[in-house]
Amino acid sequence: MAMINPESNLAHPSTVSVTRPSDSDEERESTQWKTAPLLNQGWRWWLLLLLLGVFSLGFRCYYLTHAQVLQPFYDQLHTRADGVEYYAYARNLVHHGVFSKAPEGRSPLVGDSYRDPGYPLFLAGWLEIFPQWDSWYPAVLLSQGLLGALSVVLALCIGRRWMPMRWLAGAGLLMAIWPHSVSMNSFILSETLFGFLCLLSLFLLTYALHRRSVAWVTVSGLGFALGALTNAVLLPFAPLLGLYFAYRRYISARMLAGLLAGAMILPAAWMVRNALLPPSYGDSSAGRALDTLVIGSWPDYYQTYNASLKNNPAAVATMTRVVQEITLINYDPRAGATEIAQRMGNHPLEYARWYLRKPALLWGWNIRVGVGDIYVYPTSNSPFKDNVVYRTIIALCHALNPLLFILMIAGWIIVLWPQQRPIDSLVASTLMLVFVTAIYTALQSEPRYSIACRPLELMLATFAFYRGSLWLAHKKTSNRSKLI
Repeated sequence: MAMINPESNLAHPSTVSVTRPSDSDEERESTQWKTAPLLNQGWRWWLLLLLLGVFSLGFRCYYLTHAQVLQPFYDQLHTRADGVEYYAYARNLVHHGVFSKAPEGRSPLVGDSYRDPGYPLFLAGWLEIFPQWDSWYPAVLLSQGLLGALSVVLALCIGRRWMPMRWLAGAGLLMAIWPHSVSMNSFILSETLFGFLCLLSLFLLTYALHRRSVAWVTVSGLGFALGALTNAVLLPFAPLLGLYFAYRRYISARMLAGLLAGAMILPAAWMVRNALLPPSYGDSSAGRALDTLVIGSWPDYYQTYNASLKNNPAAVATMTRVVQEITLINYDPRAGATEIAQRMGNHPLEYARWYLRKPALLWGWNIRVGVGDIYVYPTSNSPFKDNVVYRTIIALCHALNPLLFILMIAGWIIVLWPQQRPIDSLVASTLMLVFVTAIYTALQSEPRYSIACRPLELMLATFAFYRGSLWLAHKKTSNRSKLI
């Protein structure tokens, strides 16, 4: 793949300006905001990418070769976990050529659309190469470790013009060691692949905008399509981003058409396939989306669910109401939506507070759909528990997590403030974070679902910190000038 010219400027051509020696500090800062730092070039940049990429891979491989995960295939407590269904899809694809989550031995085998096809196809590819579990399982985990390391490299390439190299190095180190991003590589779950595809799509879009290339923007659209086929949450993002970029004149009409074509052709084909399936309530992607909408509307769902497993009478009664709402909204969406609205209308302030809290929950620390902390499935011999270096890292990251969330929100404000004209890759990355947060706020705000976008969160948080330091330095200089 051709690489971006280090000397190039990724801002829209209409925003390029040159810093003159006579510029004031304020003018220079404004110019830097529009054109981005020109320091990230030459051998130092490539050395930084190489070092952080190798370190990220080594850090993950050490974890993967030491942590022992009790995957749900052999854990009766998690027989309904996502991993079981992903593996079932992969097995049925390889052995029967049918996309179905039906357990082994069921006949006749009927296709369904409950899960998105991207991750099952990824697993099926490895299952074709390594038919035996003892070779397939390590191949999947190590490949996920590689994708996690490549995600760090891609995020750095996307943010190359956002800030100077020392700040990029700091963001890259955080991305390399972030505990959620590392532990997720050890689970048979889609977040690692989904995160990689999101970052690959943004990188390709950045390259396409630099080249002003219809062909490359179409390729970036295909990347977004693959991401949407791995997690349908991403499906509306590329069309909305393209329309926004066309409105802001970041892209031409031809580039918009290319992006839309690339982003929609594969999902459209998958939707046609799903439309030809026989009706099956509860086994479709639409039904799964409605399920998460209902679950996300109950503030204490996870605590209630866990309590119901211990036969707590109040929790069992609440879970019965949840199941009734899920059933109703699947069979009659309008009646189900009315039922949810009436429940919320009885306690409007409580539910208003709940939805205002959901973004912080999404970017929080403890995984609730799982065993807790950074683990989805029970994990023994985790370096984050047994190794002093890893223990220090997880304690530091845990302490930083709330601050990084606040900095990310500050980054949204900085980038999307009216009358600003920041770099297009910065806008696209920020809008992806806003979009994902908004979608999961409406559905389920679960920290596991934010892991795919953690690299972007860390990059934008670092950028906000960098911009804040520039502002403070400028204020300090202005105060000194006034005193003189």
